[in-house]
Amino acid sequence: MLSAQTIMHIFSYVITHDSGFAPNPFGGFLTLATCKPRIRRQAHTGDYIVGTGSAATVGNDKMVYAAQIDNVISLAKYGEMPDYEIKQPSTRGQWWRKHGDNIYYQANGHWKLRQNIHHGQDAMDHDLGGENVLICNRFWYFGKEAIRIPSHLHRIIKKGPNHKRITDESLVEEFIEWLNTLPEGRHGKPEMQEEQITNHCTRIASTDALSTCELKR
Repeated sequence: MLSAQTIMHIFSYVITHDSGFAPNPFGGFLTLATCKPRIRRQAHTGDYIVGTGSAATVGNDKMVYAAQIDNVISLAKYGEMPDYEIKQPSTRGQWWRKHGDNIYYQANGHWKLRQNIHHGQDAMDHDLGGENVLICNRFWYFGKEAIRIPSHLHRIIKKGPNHKRITDESLVEEFIEWLNTLPEGRHGKPEMQEEQITNHCTRIASTDALSTCELKR
């Protein structure tokens, strides 16, 4: 069993839109900066997050990704710190840069939104309600190559919306043991195709980079 000092929880949910945005497995570390606000508010360093597939995507008995949380920081810090600039959306550089999840920042006391292909102003309240960004250096991302979860671990799978928090120490330990047999890092591309991704943020400037929208509350 895990000792009292090392008790970790698993936050499991069905990932219905695996676009490379939430989570974002690019740039050498995985982040969850948008969507799933309750998980982002409740999870702590050392906990695990697990995204499983749905019957409409890769299959509801498969794992799209898992990650262990190394750091929990505020959205404001995430938006301003140089360490996380690699996560800002951009049309320049490698193809995955356009899926950057570092889309919110503060200027003169107001939240602003970086132009991106995923979330517009209509997602602001939902995203900012999560307050935090989960930073994960240890992660297992399979995307459309999602792997089947062993039957004895199916209790971690959440059915339906929202998420489930697994606190059963023996189940957590069994899952981590299995996870540690898998190769870490990114081993597949997102399941969603480009034409399936929509965005309602209005471009306010025409440049070769992505422009910025101001969020009004």
